[in-house]
Amino acid sequence: MASPLLVIGSVNYDLIFRHPRLPRQGETITGAELFESCGGKGANQAVAAVRCRGALDEAAPSVLFGGAVGNDAHAAAQRRVFEQDELDTRYLLVLDDCHTGLSAVWVEAGTGDNRIMNSPGANSRLTADALAATPIEEAGLLLIQNETPADGVRSAVERAHGAGVPVIWNPAPIDEASDPGLDPRHIDWVTPNEVECAVLLGRTGERIDAGSSADAAAELLRLGYRGAILTLGPAGVLVAKPGSPAELIPAPQVDAVDTTGAGDAFNGAFAAAMLATSGSHEAAAFGVRYASDSVTRHGTQTSFARW
Repeated sequence: MASPLLVIGSVNYDLIFRHPRLPRQGETITGAELFESCGGKGANQAVAAVRCRGALDEAAPSVLFGGAVGNDAHAAAQRRVFEQDELDTRYLLVLDDCHTGLSAVWVEAGTGDNRIMNSPGANSRLTADALAATPIEEAGLLLIQNETPADGVRSAVERAHGAGVPVIWNPAPIDEASDPGLDPRHIDWVTPNEVECAVLLGRTGERIDAGSSADAAAELLRLGYRGAILTLGPAGVLVAKPGSPAELIPAPQVDAVDTTGAGDAFNGAFAAAMLATSGSHEAAAFGVRYASDSVTRHGTQTSFARW
C-alpha cells in the first residue's frame, strides 16, 4: 500500500456570521445570518484531501490526520464529520482539560471577504512532545500549517526532512511573532497567500498581488524554499520552481458567496494530487479547481464537495 498523506494541524469549530457589510471599529451590527461549521486549518485541509480523492481515481492516497481537540460537543461534531469521511484519526488527541478550538468568522455577503478571530484551546497543546507518537517518518507527504505551536511545527518538519518525506508548509496564519523559524531548504512547497508571502519576505503590512507575485516567488526561492505556490484568490495561483519560469494557473470564474476555507481547500487538494499525479502543475491546477468550487457554498468544511 502506498504511503499516506499525513496532515498535522488545528481543529476549530466555526461560528460564521454573514452580513452585507463588516462591522467598523466599535460598531455593533445586528441581523447577521449565522452558519455553524467544523473548521481549523489542519482539519479543513485533511477533509478536503479526503473528499477530492474521487477525482483522483485509484491513485488517490489514504489520509491520516494528527491534531488535538477537547472532550466537548464541538469536538464530537468534528469527529462525526471525520467518521463520515472515513478519515484516519488514530493520532487525534482528545483532551479533558481544555476546549476545542473555536473561531468567530465575519463574512461580507456581497464580496465573500472574511475576518476571523480564534481561541485555540486544545490546538495550543499540539507540541513536539504531543506529536511524538505520530508516524511522520512513514508518510508519503507531510502537509502542515502554522495554527499550532511553533515547536510542534518545527519538530514535525525536521522529522519529515530527516526521513526524506516531502513537506508542504502552508504558513497560515503568520506574523513576525509567530514565525516558527523553519529552514526553507527543508520545505518542498511553501504555499502562502498574498499577505503571508509578504511576511515571509520581511515586508509585513504589504500585500503581494498578481503583478508582483513572480518577483516575490523568485525571492522565496532565493531564500532556499524548494518550491513556492502563491495563492492569489480569484486570480488563481502562481507556481514557481528553481530553474523554471513561474507560471500562473488562473482560477475559473465562479459566483463566490464565501471565501472562508478556500486556501485550505486548495492545500488539501494540492497535497492529495501531489501523491497521485506526476507533476506539480497538474496538482496545482487540480487544487485551484477544487478551491474555486468551494467558494460557491457557505462555510468551511460544509463547502468542500465530495468529488
